[in-house]
Amino acid sequence: MRLLRIRLTNFRGVADRELTFAEHGVTVVEGPNESGKSSTIEAFGLLLDELDSSRKEAVRAVKPRHSDASPEAEAEFRVGGYHLLYRKRWLRPLTELRILAPAPETLTGREAHERVLAILNQATDYDLFKALRVLQDKPFDVDRIAGSASLRAALDAAAGGAGPGDGSEDTLVQRVEKEFTRYFTPRNHQPTGEYRTALDAHTAATAEATDLAATLARVEADTERHGEVTARLADLQQRLLADRGDLEQLGQRAKNVETLRTRRDGADALVERASRDADLAAAAWTARQALVRGMSDYEGELTTLRDQIAAHAELRADADTRRTGAQAMHQSADEAHRLALRGYQAADADYRWMRDAHELERVRADREALAEADREVEAAAAESAATEIDDRAVDAIDQADRSVRDARTTIEVAAATVRVERLGGAVVTVTEARGAVPEARDGLEASQAAAMPSLPLSESSAAPAGSADSQAGLSAADSLTAGPATAASAAAIPEARAGAATTIATTTIATTPDLAAPLIRRITDPLVIEAEGILRITLAPGASERELRAKLDAAESALVALCHQTGVRDLAAARIRQQRHVEARAALVAAESARKRLSKDPAALADEQARLEARIADHLDRRDGSVLPPADRDEAETVAEHRRAESEETAANLDRVADALRSAEARANELVAEAQKLAGRAEHLAAEHEAARVRLAEARAAAEDQVIEQRDADAAKALAAAVQDRAAHDAAYREAEPDQVALLLGNARDVVGRTESEIAEARAELQHLAGRLDTVGDDLADRHREAEARRDAAEREKDSVTARAEAARLLRDTLLRRRDEATRAYQGPFKEQVERFGRLVFGASFGVTVDADLRVAARTLDGRTDPYAELSTGAREAVAMCVRLACAALVGPDGGVPVIIDDALGAADPGRRRMLGALLAHAGSPAGASAGAAVVAGAADAASAAAAPETPPEPTQIIVFTCDPDRYRAVGSAQVRSLGHNNDRDESPAS
Repeated sequence: MRLLRIRLTNFRGVADRELTFAEHGVTVVEGPNESGKSSTIEAFGLLLDELDSSRKEAVRAVKPRHSDASPEAEAEFRVGGYHLLYRKRWLRPLTELRILAPAPETLTGREAHERVLAILNQATDYDLFKALRVLQDKPFDVDRIAGSASLRAALDAAAGGAGPGDGSEDTLVQRVEKEFTRYFTPRNHQPTGEYRTALDAHTAATAEATDLAATLARVEADTERHGEVTARLADLQQRLLADRGDLEQLGQRAKNVETLRTRRDGADALVERASRDADLAAAAWTARQALVRGMSDYEGELTTLRDQIAAHAELRADADTRRTGAQAMHQSADEAHRLALRGYQAADADYRWMRDAHELERVRADREALAEADREVEAAAAESAATEIDDRAVDAIDQADRSVRDARTTIEVAAATVRVERLGGAVVTVTEARGAVPEARDGLEASQAAAMPSLPLSESSAAPAGSADSQAGLSAADSLTAGPATAASAAAIPEARAGAATTIATTTIATTPDLAAPLIRRITDPLVIEAEGILRITLAPGASERELRAKLDAAESALVALCHQTGVRDLAAARIRQQRHVEARAALVAAESARKRLSKDPAALADEQARLEARIADHLDRRDGSVLPPADRDEAETVAEHRRAESEETAANLDRVADALRSAEARANELVAEAQKLAGRAEHLAAEHEAARVRLAEARAAAEDQVIEQRDADAAKALAAAVQDRAAHDAAYREAEPDQVALLLGNARDVVGRTESEIAEARAELQHLAGRLDTVGDDLADRHREAEARRDAAEREKDSVTARAEAARLLRDTLLRRRDEATRAYQGPFKEQVERFGRLVFGASFGVTVDADLRVAARTLDGRTDPYAELSTGAREAVAMCVRLACAALVGPDGGVPVIIDDALGAADPGRRRMLGALLAHAGSPAGASAGAAVVAGAADAASAAAAPETPPEPTQIIVFTCDPDRYRAVGSAQVRSLGHNNDRDESPAS
């Protein structure tokens, strides 16, 4: 593969950009961050991998964030003998492919996508291309190269194998793998196909035999259990009489405990009443003492408050003087600020005028974008309306379709089976009559049978006598093949079922003078068996078969009616229409979402435009014409900022003066308020002192202090006597052990209830056992023996299939093990080429250790071997670069792919970057290609290998993307492409 050109349009933040690459050698693409370097690599990957109709997250992520445009990518490249020009657009699907060579051709849509994939799979190793690509912010280590078909072919040639172009590397393994997948799943190696079917059949037969054996054992256990439960029921009834006697005795003890509890509660009430009396007496004595203390407290507070009022008067006089001075300073500062504010308002009006003019142009552009978004929403809404279908209708069709299938299965399973075997030489005819009721059959069956033409029984229609199908009782659908008359008669079945009771559709199942093998048939409709000139037998389905046939007819009619109502042909058509409607709704939601991101509706933008135009005109009318307007928006902003600074300075001064004035006024007001509070408090204290004196006098007039104190002592003594009496009653109550009595009484009730419940359970179990024994059939043992026979047959089939499956597994494992042994032979040529390139960077002592998956496990330098994972980041990058270039050189021109590197070698020191730059130049030169050819050819040195072929190999194409031009300055033969800042993008970052 050779990548020639990539063009991006509306891809992330890239509006339109095209890059060309040198077909051979090194191309270095330089550009700053977010200039679209990584987006170029990402676009090429999406172009090859994703359909234009894809809605994956990777596709939606490359859409421009603030634009309704669809991302688009175009690439020109050579692969094999093809020269391709491939273009794809997502979200609004478009795919175009132009094949310029070997023969001109143009394809579009999915056909173009599939053709490109076919060419890639045929002409190049796409897996190797992905493995050799270094993406930004991804690990630099090389992985997955062991699976590359082209690299494996080249290494096979170097190891002495068939080499590239043999075309039969994995043919045997593929055939064995195909045989293996007949029996096992590819991923988890679980049984599948006929192996899974045999295992399932054996499991089902074993389960059936086990279930019948368990049923037989359960019947025997139920019989034994029935006797045990009968004996236990009699014992429980005797125990219930004793439990009820214990319950009566405990009930009497509970009544005595209740009497003692009532006496104790009465003593508690007396204690509570005495306690309340004591509390009232104590409160009265406390209140009298508080009145006496209050009188002395009020007198002290009044003396202190009068001293505070005298000191406060001097502070008020000083605060009034300061407030007068602050008022004068505030008036002067306010006049200066008003003058500066008028100047700022005039300048700010000019700046807003210039800003409104700029905003007016933006609003006009937004109105145009909104109109375009509205048109897209209308188109998506029309598509959604055209494909609309009710989800409940689709679910109803699905349910009706399942009902039809279930009814057909049920009628086949439930129908009786008849076996017809010719014993003599007479011709035997078997005829099926559909749609007839029992009353109509008797009079019509003879004429129908006589009128039906005879159809020969084909060789494949009848099962031989004694065959497995015959012994298993298969239906006629499995053992018979109907002739042309059958299809014609079957076409008349629906009309026969829907018509009068006398309408019959008949089908001749078989007629032959050589009927040697038995004929087996399910009886789902009337069946006539006639031996010509000897007898005629008519077999009619029972009532259950007719009901099942009626259910099938009803289900088919319901399905047809639902499809007709919905306007679809069948369930598949309904699913397709439902999917189209979902896609249309998704497109409508996307269009509406894009419309919502524009924030405003057209009416709001129109109002905003009118408002801006009116505001600009109003400013021009009110502006002083004698003052020159600003030249532009910047000058207006500068003048406004200057005036604003002056206004803010005078405002700050005014605020400082105002703060001083407010502080002086606040202090004066605070002192006035404090004076008022002190006066009010003095007045309040005087009134409280007088009121306290009056209350104390009134209280002593009602009762002296000694009387109140004596009442308190008497109430305390009464409370102590009541508490002592309650203690005596409480002790008597506890001696009766109330908790124990309550516990025993409750437990006795539970015991009686438990015994009654066990009696009820025993009676119910007896009824259940009797019912289960009645439902068991008399033929249970026979059915068990038949199930064991089917289990043995299924086990034999399982063993046979298992033997074949295990043989396929053994053959596959053996071949894969042998192929892995051969793969280890590839390590030598691969190691030699990696070391050839590595010595150009690390020196002559460089060596590597390669594992079975062609991964570098360790590096050897100056006689010291270190694991690859323990090397520094810069050393690992250098070794990985050698591995990539070695793979590209080994594959050569037939399977070669470009090596793409995005912002790598950031951890390498300057000296190593110079060596790696020289290595890149060497790998992209004819000398580097000849070195790879020398390894593949197994020559003694690179020079002789380069001279041997008639056509020299093509140099490797290497494409490097970097944001640091100095990092790859050492690549002497590189062709440089420079990218500027992505000025044509929106706010979406271009990676």
